[in-house]
Amino acid sequence: MATTKLSRDPLRILRALLAGGAATLADLAVLALLVSAVGLAPRVASIPALVVGGIVNFLGNRHFAFRASRGSLARQAVLYTVVELAALAANGVLFDVVMRLLPPGLAWAYVPVRLVTSHLVFLAWSYPLWRLVFRMPRPAEAV
Repeated sequence: MATTKLSRDPLRILRALLAGGAATLADLAVLALLVSAVGLAPRVASIPALVVGGIVNFLGNRHFAFRASRGSLARQAVLYTVVELAALAANGVLFDVVMRLLPPGLAWAYVPVRLVTSHLVFLAWSYPLWRLVFRMPRPAEAV
């Protein structure tokens, strides 16, 4: 019996959230490492951390969340990169704006700020477009 689209969506969303959780952990680990161990300012460390998170996210979504590993890797990678370049810009700008608005004594709040701003971008931009990027063609129906 074929699974309906409605019954698949909650599972796909859950898997995308788990893949996003892994990407967020990678992002935060790199961000914390660059800020705490290397001494970079959070706003400077933000970009490489987002890139690492993006790579983890692509792999997690392609193979786990959307189960689209049979799809064209090149097509998915190009479309995902286009979506995520815009998301990277939105994440970077939104994170920067919020960090600038915080009083200097709250500079330590870069981790919760990253969590809030990146999830806003995920909900409003990334996930809706990933559904198109990782959409698998339907098999031809039997006659």
